[in-house]
Amino acid sequence: MAETKHHKAWWAPVAHFAAHTVVGTLIFLIIGSVAVGLSLLIRFLETVGIPTFTLQVISFLEHTITIVDAVLYLVYLGITGYRAVKEMLE
Repeated sequence: MAETKHHKAWWAPVAHFAAHTVVGTLIFLIIGSVAVGLSLLIRFLETVGIPTFTLQVISFLEHTITIVDAVLYLVYLGITGYRAVKEMLE
Protein backbone atom coordinates (compact mmCIF):
# COMPACT_ATOMS: atom_id res chain seq x y z
CA MET A 1 0.00 0.00 0.00
CA ALA A 2 1.41 3.37 -0.98
CA GLU A 3 1.53 6.16 1.56
CA THR A 4 -0.23 9.37 0.68
CA LYS A 5 0.98 12.64 2.09
CA HIS A 6 -1.68 14.78 3.69
CA HIS A 7 -1.81 18.18 1.98
CA LYS A 8 -2.87 21.11 4.11
CA ALA A 9 -4.74 24.05 2.73
CA TRP A 10 -2.47 26.89 1.56
CA TRP A 11 -3.92 29.21 4.17
CA ALA A 12 -3.33 26.87 7.16
CA PRO A 13 0.13 28.28 8.00
CA VAL A 14 -1.22 31.82 7.74
CA ALA A 15 -4.12 30.95 10.04
CA HIS A 16 -1.76 29.31 12.55
CA PHE A 17 0.52 32.35 12.48
CA ALA A 18 -2.42 34.74 12.92
CA ALA A 19 -3.86 32.75 15.83
CA HIS A 20 -0.50 32.50 17.56
CA THR A 21 0.12 36.21 17.01
CA VAL A 22 -3.24 37.17 18.50
CA VAL A 23 -2.73 34.94 21.55
CA GLY A 24 0.86 36.15 21.98
CA THR A 25 -0.28 39.76 21.74
CA LEU A 26 -2.94 39.21 24.39
CA ILE A 27 -0.38 37.67 26.73
CA PHE A 28 1.99 40.58 26.01
CA LEU A 29 -0.75 43.07 26.87
CA ILE A 30 -1.71 41.26 30.07
CA ILE A 31 1.89 41.23 31.30
CA GLY A 32 2.40 44.81 30.10
CA SER A 33 -0.61 45.94 32.09
CA VAL A 34 1.26 44.91 35.25
CA ALA A 35 4.01 47.40 34.34
CA VAL A 36 1.40 50.09 33.72
CA GLY A 37 -0.14 49.28 37.10
CA LEU A 38 3.25 49.67 38.76
CA SER A 39 3.68 53.05 37.05
CA LEU A 40 0.33 54.21 38.41
CA LEU A 41 1.24 52.86 41.84
CA ILE A 42 4.48 54.87 41.79
CA ARG A 43 2.58 58.07 41.00
CA PHE A 44 0.19 57.40 43.88
CA LEU A 45 2.95 56.49 46.32
CA GLU A 46 4.82 59.70 45.45
CA THR A 47 1.85 61.72 46.68
CA VAL A 48 1.70 59.71 49.91
CA GLY A 49 5.36 60.41 50.68
CA ILE A 50 6.95 56.97 50.31
CA PRO A 51 10.79 57.07 50.42
CA THR A 52 12.61 57.63 47.14
CA PHE A 53 14.55 54.37 47.35
CA THR A 54 11.33 52.34 47.53
CA LEU A 55 9.96 54.19 44.51
CA GLN A 56 13.19 53.55 42.62
CA VAL A 57 12.97 49.82 43.34
CA ILE A 58 9.38 49.69 42.10
CA SER A 59 10.36 51.75 39.05
CA PHE A 60 13.23 49.33 38.31
CA LEU A 61 10.79 46.42 38.48
CA GLU A 62 8.41 48.25 36.15
CA HIS A 63 11.16 48.83 33.59
CA THR A 64 12.44 45.27 33.91
CA ILE A 65 8.98 43.79 33.34
CA THR A 66 8.47 46.02 30.30
CA ILE A 67 11.82 45.16 28.70
CA VAL A 68 11.64 41.42 29.37
CA ASP A 69 8.03 41.32 28.16
CA ALA A 70 8.90 43.13 24.92
CA VAL A 71 12.00 41.00 24.23
CA LEU A 72 10.15 37.74 24.84
CA TYR A 73 7.26 38.93 22.67
CA LEU A 74 9.64 39.65 19.80
CA VAL A 75 11.34 36.27 20.25
CA TYR A 76 7.93 34.58 20.26
CA LEU A 77 6.89 36.38 17.06
CA GLY A 78 10.19 35.42 15.42
CA ILE A 79 9.82 31.75 16.33
CA THR A 80 6.19 31.74 15.25
CA GLY A 81 7.09 33.39 11.94
CA TYR A 82 9.90 30.89 11.37
CA ARG A 83 7.54 27.99 12.03
CA ALA A 84 4.93 29.47 9.68
CA VAL A 85 7.47 29.79 6.87
CA LYS A 86 8.73 26.28 7.57
CA GLU A 87 5.15 24.97 7.46
CA MET A 88 4.52 26.77 4.15
CA LEU A 89 7.56 25.13 2.58
CA GLU A 90 6.52 21.58 3.56
